Amino acid sequence: MKGYRVYNSIQQLKDMGFKRAAVAAQLQINRRTVDRYWTMTADEYEAQQQDLKRGSSLDDYRDQILYWLRAYPTLSSAQVCDWLKEHYNEDFRERTVSRYVKRLREEYGLKKAPNPRDYEAVPELPMGQQVQVDFGQLLMPNVDGGQTRVYAAAFLLSASRYKYAEMQSRPFTAADLVNMSHNCFKYFGGMPREMVFDQDSIVCVSENAGDIVYTYEFEKFRQETKMTIYMCRGADPESKGKIENTVKYIKGNFLSNRLFVDDGILNGSCLEWLARTANAKVHGTTKRIPVEVFQEEREQLRPLVGFDEASRPVVCRTVRKDNTIIYDSNRYSVPLGTYNKQPEVRIDTKDGMLYIQTIFGEPICEHRISSGRGLLIQSKNHTRDRTSALDKLQNDLDTQLEHSATEFLQAIRTEKTRYSRDQFRIIQSMIDQYGGSQVLEAIGFCQYSNLNSANILKDYLTHKAKEAPNTALLISPAASVIPVADVKYHVTTQKRPLDVYAKVGAR
Repeated sequence: MKGYRVYNSIQQLKDMGFKRAAVAAQLQINRRTVDRYWTMTADEYEAQQQDLKRGSSLDDYRDQILYWLRAYPTLSSAQVCDWLKEHYNEDFRERTVSRYVKRLREEYGLKKAPNPRDYEAVPELPMGQQVQVDFGQLLMPNVDGGQTRVYAAAFLLSASRYKYAEMQSRPFTAADLVNMSHNCFKYFGGMPREMVFDQDSIVCVSENAGDIVYTYEFEKFRQETKMTIYMCRGADPESKGKIENTVKYIKGNFLSNRLFVDDGILNGSCLEWLARTANAKVHGTTKRIPVEVFQEEREQLRPLVGFDEASRPVVCRTVRKDNTIIYDSNRYSVPLGTYNKQPEVRIDTKDGMLYIQTIFGEPICEHRISSGRGLLIQSKNHTRDRTSALDKLQNDLDTQLEHSATEFLQAIRTEKTRYSRDQFRIIQSMIDQYGGSQVLEAIGFCQYSNLNSANILKDYLTHKAKEAPNTALLISPAASVIPVADVKYHVTTQKRPLDVYAKVGAR
């Protein structure tokens, strides 16, 4: 009867105007139960109950399952299915067992007990001991329409809760993290003794059962700063709850509902927000203002390690056969021939630009960094010059024709772009065979007939040569050229003696 009471209560609250979420909260039942009964009529409910009364293949194990559910409140339906296979050698579908266990729990009021994690308060760390680091991302509306995904890195001194943050409109790389860490330490005026990170691919390549393998850029940073690195276990955000809350605070209080213009403006506004709000308001846990506590913690920070732009970690990329490099899942072009001359290049990023250099630091090219993925970013200067040779061929022909065929040659190039080179070669062969003056007369014919084709020009010259093999072509200037429709083709017939026809008639 409990099932019917639940169904009846849901329908009554529905008729009173309650929403589904409110009904679930009022009856203290799962929202899915409300959804299942929400549109069900009384007849449909009765038919469902009759189907259930017909019995189930699990009814023979009903008492045993009930015993397990009462003895082990945290038992899942998947475990029940496994235990049935283990103790009774029965092979039931997990979905069937799940439905049966759910029905028993509802019928007998056996709520599944949660298995919560036990937490304990963690003593505050000494000042200057630790900075926690984490990352977040948020879609921001652009000032000119559309949206941009912004990636944020947050830094938090554990003792004073003093914060630093930096954002950019592309995913972070290991080199970005190293650069931002140095910016953070400059902002703090010193370095802590250890840094806490999540399991992130830009920090470590492998956890390796505790012997962590760091990325090249970060390993170099760790050695230079003598920093102790603590990596949280995967899927364990509670181990660094302070920085998790900080990322949530940055996204909700600063990034949310803000218009995106570019990275520089966003980071400038963030520094102002840190000074105005994030580090200036009383912290909810410590009940103290972070910037005031930080004055004490600053004295405990280690001196900064010398860092300038020249000491930034060197990031190298292999040049691919198609003269591109891969950066952040996009392909960026380099000049043709780089693959053969510079099989490896170094890259640097600054202010949204990607700078590609030789391994000795000599500039090769630069691109604006794209926020997309899987794209080809190619400079026009990095493609093969297919026009210079064609320009030279066209100019050579025009020179040989005394610059009187400029319009005709350009018309061919415009109308037959893909075959311009072939067309020009035919004209060159005609010049070699018939001479420039004959070709110009043929060009005059083609222009008058509005036939911009080297093949028509060739046919015209060939026909005229056959008609008068020993005489020069007599075509006058273009104004007096005879249209192709008016050209008379002369056919010469063979002349035979009369006696041939007399013999044929005698037969």
